Amino acid sequence: MEINKKKSNPKALKIEGLENMKRKVGTGFKCNPHLKLELIKAAQGLDITLSEYLETLMHQSQKDLKLGEQVERLNAQVSFYENAKLLEFFNHYKGQTIKGIEIKEPKDIFTVLVNSFKIKE
Repeated sequence: MEINKKKSNPKALKIEGLENMKRKVGTGFKCNPHLKLELIKAAQGLDITLSEYLETLMHQSQKDLKLGEQVERLNAQVSFYENAKLLEFFNHYKGQTIKGIEIKEPKDIFTVLVNSFKIKE
């Protein structure tokens, strides 16, 4: 009787040693035949192999994800400054000039507020 015998899974991903490999390795996925045909035609249109085309798509996808994360972070930073109170001030003073600054955008209110303070030395 065998106890705790580990069964091997022939479909398991073999990841050992991938970090140190210098040459390219194969990868694959299943897709609809029509999608594969579209991918092949797109690769042929660029005069590259399907493999090169898919690798390019994956790199671009990773860049897009990173860009999306940056946009999300920047939107959060902007929303800190363009909050409800600032927009309320903007709507009230829009078109007016305060301390030499014409109020055309919400950031103009922020500029007025920041310039209202003097730092004591």
